[in-house]
Formats: sequence, structure tokens, C-alpha cells
Amino acid sequence: MKKIILGAAVMFLMVSCQKDNSQEEVNAISKTEKENWLKADLNTEFASSQKQVTAYLFPTQELDKLVNTPNVEEVRFVLGYADNTIQIEVVGIDESGKKLGIVKSVVLKDISVQNNLVELKKLTVNTAKKRSLLLNEHILLPNYAFTWIDAWQEKLNTVSDLDEALSYEGTRFRYYSLEAAVVKEMTSKKSANVGLFLGLNQKGKVTTILVNLDKNNGIKKTSLTSKDTEDVYDATRPCPPNGDPDKP
Repeated sequence: MKKIILGAAVMFLMVSCQKDNSQEEVNAISKTEKENWLKADLNTEFASSQKQVTAYLFPTQELDKLVNTPNVEEVRFVLGYADNTIQIEVVGIDESGKKLGIVKSVVLKDISVQNNLVELKKLTVNTAKKRSLLLNEHILLPNYAFTWIDAWQEKLNTVSDLDEALSYEGTRFRYYSLEAAVVKEMTSKKSANVGLFLGLNQKGKVTTILVNLDKNNGIKKTSLTSKDTEDVYDATRPCPPNGDPDKP
């Protein structure tokens, strides 16, 4: 009996160590990607590789669990770099800046989805819908979203000023922050994925655009026959200048 108990204890310790080592490895990779982003050469290889990226997919169930974690007040879309491509993960943050969870994105490379984004030009949002002041601050008209996403794709046709578009006063963006309540509103729609698209705003800076996507990664509408899409959001705050670049 003692041998059985001892064997079970050893197995438990081995599994625990394996989990710890696995987590350490994941964190180390993530840290490396963040460091690589800060020194990445935004050259023709980068532009060619990044142009193939349609979106960054966050499974709605995982994102919903993150933003409903107790004390999560803010989410940060943190930038990394691997295989000549920007990588993005979302981190849940409490009021003090402590990390409470992470969801990694799936990089989507699907030209058909990219072509379907043209639909954003034809869709609207329900302006009569009652929203909080916070949601109204971040809402983005679908045609603006398309224009910005398309502008980023056009920017990638050349390598001129790519660093400027992804930096603030010479310092490269580390992450984009957003109130968790905005993402919580998106996940409440029970879409298959929340798609993060990179776009170029009116200031010529890269921003993040959030769109609810259906199971085929098409634009999720309020109904099959509706011309209204579920709300599209932007106004994520880049760091720098917002936030602390040393605490991603």
C-alpha cells in the first residue's frame, strides 16, 4: 500500500514539473518574440510575409473566459515577431497592471477572407442601438474599418515608412490596450472568433480593429438577412505613448 502511495506521489511530482517546465518554455518563447519585435528589420521580407496575414483569430470562448476573469480591467494586445511576421497575444490586466491570463492568437492566412472584407463597405451599424459611453468611444463604422485595413495592405506593397507607421517618436509600439468591458461586449455575441485586423488610421499609424467573425470567418451580422454588422471596435491605445513600455 505504501509503495502505491509513494508511486502516486512521484507521478504527481513528475507531472507537476512537466507542467511547470512547459509553462516556462511558453513564457520564454513569448519573451523572445517580444524582444525580436523591437529589433526586427521591417524590410521586403517582412512586408511580403505580413501581406499574407488576413487576421489574428482569438477563439471567442477563450477570450470570454479571459475578460470575465475576476479583477481583469484591461486587455493588452501584445506584439511579438517570428517568421518575418507580427505575432499577437492578448493579456488580461488588473488595476495594478498584474497579468491575470493570456490568450494567443491564430494567424489566419486566407485570401478568400481578405476578399470578403469588401463586404464591410456595404454594411452599417445600428445607430439607434443604446450603448454605453465607453462603447461609443471605441465603435468604428464598418466602411472606415475596411478603408483602414485596405490602407495597411497597400502600405505593405512598399517598405517605405513601415517603421514610422509602427512607432511613436522612433520607439516601436509594444502593445495596444483596451478596456475589458469592450471585449466583453463582443464575446457576448457568441461569435466563433473575434478577429483582430491591422489597419492604418488617419494619422498614418497602425492600429488594431476588432470584428466578430462567424464559423467561416466571415463578418458576423445581426441576422442572416441584415445589413447591420455586429459592432466593430477600434480606439485601442498604443504603447508608447500610452502605458509603460517597460511593462508589457
